[in-house]
Amino acid sequence: MTELTAPSRSGLRIEAITLVHASGEMDKYTFNTAGLNIVQGIRNSSKTTTLNAIDYCLGNRSSPADALKAAVADEYTEILADLTINGDPTEIRRSLEHGRQNKVVVNGNEFPVAEFSGRILRALRWPDLSIPKGIHAASATELVPLSFRSVLRHIYRNEDSWTKFADKEQEFHRRAVISFLLGFAPARYNNNDFAVAAAQRNLAQAQAAEREVHDSTDRAIAALCENLQLPIARTQQQVDSVRVELRAELDSVHEQRRRLTQEVELLVAVGAPSGVTPGYDPTLSGQYERATQELAQAAETVADLEQVLAAHIQSQNTVKAEIARMDRLIASVDVFGSLPVRLCPACEQKIDTHRDHPEGSCYVCMQPVTDDQRRRRGELEQRSLTAEAEDLEDVVTRTRRDLHQAKADHQGAQSRHHDLAARLNTDRAASLAPFVSTLEEMAARLAQLQQKLMALPVVDEMITRKAASTEAAEAAARRLDQLQRQSEEDPQLGMTPLDRCAVFAERMNEFLDRHRDDVWVTGNVAISADDLTFYVGTRPWHQALGAEAMVLFFLAYSRALLFLAQDMGGDCPYPGLLMLDNPFQHGIANEVVHGVLRDIAEAARQTGAQVISTQAVPVPSPAASIKQIRMPRTYIGESPS
Repeated sequence: MTELTAPSRSGLRIEAITLVHASGEMDKYTFNTAGLNIVQGIRNSSKTTTLNAIDYCLGNRSSPADALKAAVADEYTEILADLTINGDPTEIRRSLEHGRQNKVVVNGNEFPVAEFSGRILRALRWPDLSIPKGIHAASATELVPLSFRSVLRHIYRNEDSWTKFADKEQEFHRRAVISFLLGFAPARYNNNDFAVAAAQRNLAQAQAAEREVHDSTDRAIAALCENLQLPIARTQQQVDSVRVELRAELDSVHEQRRRLTQEVELLVAVGAPSGVTPGYDPTLSGQYERATQELAQAAETVADLEQVLAAHIQSQNTVKAEIARMDRLIASVDVFGSLPVRLCPACEQKIDTHRDHPEGSCYVCMQPVTDDQRRRRGELEQRSLTAEAEDLEDVVTRTRRDLHQAKADHQGAQSRHHDLAARLNTDRAASLAPFVSTLEEMAARLAQLQQKLMALPVVDEMITRKAASTEAAEAAARRLDQLQRQSEEDPQLGMTPLDRCAVFAERMNEFLDRHRDDVWVTGNVAISADDLTFYVGTRPWHQALGAEAMVLFFLAYSRALLFLAQDMGGDCPYPGLLMLDNPFQHGIANEVVHGVLRDIAEAARQTGAQVISTQAVPVPSPAASIKQIRMPRTYIGESPS
C-alpha cells in the first residue's frame, strides 16, 4: 500500500467545542485537526460530556437531558462547535433552552435539526442515498434515507459500542453504512433491485387484478346478454356491431309504426272516404261535438238559474224579516203608549202620575196631545212589504219551475252525450281493432330494443375495465423489463466491492497481526462483499470472538477507517474524523490499549486524520505526537465522565 505524502484535509474536523454556562462563563476545549487528541481526566470530569456535546452539535435530535444527561443540560445553556468541512470553517450552535432545542444554527443560519443531515451531507459532498428498509431489497416495501447520523455512529464509538458496530443499529443500516464508507453504496443502492422487486410485486398484483376483472366482467356480460337476449359481446368491436344492428332494427320498427299511424289517422278522420270501413258513420264526430256543446250550455243554464233562485230567496227572506220587524214595532207602540212616565227625560225630576192635568193634555208638560201617527205609518209600511213578499213568492215559484226544466234538459243532453260517446267509441274500436294488436306488438318491440340499447353502455364500461386492467398489467410488465435491462446495463466503475472489502480487511489484519500474542486470535478478518459480514477465520466475528478480542476488533475497524481515502484512491466519502470514547473496555490490558493508541496516533499522522479519544488512565508515552486535554472534575453523582 502506498502512503500519503501529505496529510489529507478532506472530511470533517473538530477545532473546538465550547459549553456556555447559565452564568455566561464558557468551558472551551480546542483540538488538533490532524493527529490524536486524548481527553484525559478522572471519573466524572466531563470527558464523555465533551464527546456528547460534539455529537449533539452534529444533529442529535434527542432532548438535552437524553443526549447530555440531566446534570449537564441544567448546567449549560448553549453549545458551540467550531469545525471545518472539507477545509471550510463552520460554526454550529445548539441551544439547550426550552423551545430552542429542535433548532440548529450553522454559520448564523437557523433551521430545524431534522434538516441537518441533508445539509451536512451536501456540504461534505457525500452521496444522499435512500436504502431499502430491510436486509433483502427484494422483500423491502419502502425506502429510508441513509442519514449522516447513521454514518456518524461508525466513526463515533461510544462506551456502548465496543462489542457491536454501532449502538441501536439495525442490520440493513450496518450494511449500508459499511458499503457507504467503502465507496460502493451509490452503485449498490441505486435501488434497482428494490425497484425491480417492487415492479415484480406490481406486476403480480396487476396480473391478479387483470384475471379477476376479466373473469368477473365476462360473467357479468354473459349474464346481461342472456337476460336481454343479446349476442354475447366480449370486445368493443362486437359491442359496436350489436349497437349498429339494434339501431337499424329500431329505425325499421319506427318506420312501420309511422306508416300504420298514418293509416289509422286517415281512417278516423272526419270526411274520410266511405269505402275505408263499411258501416262506419263519419257524422258521429260532428254529432258528438254538438252534443258536447248542448251539454255545456244546459249546465251553464242550470248554474245561472240556481244563482237567480238563490238571490230571489235571499230577497224574500229579507222582506219577511222586515215584515216581522214592523210587527214588533207596532206592538211596541201599544206597549210603550200605556207605560206611565216616572221620570222627566229632561231634568230627571220625578213625575207624579196622579197629578191633575187637563183632559187631552200631557200630564208632564200640560200641552195638548194629538192622535198617535206611528201605528198608521207602521201598518202602511207593513202592507207595502207584504205586497213585495207576494211578488217575490211568485218570482221564486217561476224560477224554481224554470230550474227544474233546465235540470231535466241538462239530464237529457247528458244522456245524449253519453250515448253518442258510446257509439263513437264502439265505432272507433271496431275500426281500429285490426291495428291494435299490431301497435301493441310494435310498442313492446320498441321497448325491448331501447332496453337493449340502454344496456350496451354498461357492457362498454365493463369492456373498458378489462382493457384498463390489461393495459395496467402490460405497463407493469414493460416497467419490470426496463428495470431489469437497466440493472444489467449499469456500469461498474473503479474498484469492485470485492476488492474494496479485501483491501479494508487487509488493513484490519495489518493492525491485528501485532496483537496475536496478547489479545487477538489466530484467524484473519475477511469481509463478504455480498452481505458485508465480517468473518474471523471461517466464522462470523461475533461468534468467533470474546469480549476482549471484540474490543480489539473494533479498534482495528476504527483504525482502518483512517486509511479509506488512501486505500480507495479517494473514491469514497472520507470522514477524516474518529472519536473513541474510553477504549479501555472489558478487561483489556492498559498497555495493550496504549499500544493501540500509539498505533492510531501514527495512522492519524500518516493520513492527516483527526482522532479524539477519552481515557481515565494516564496518557501513554512517548506522547509527543499526542495532544493531551486535561479535564477538571466538575460533576459528581450520576453525571457522565
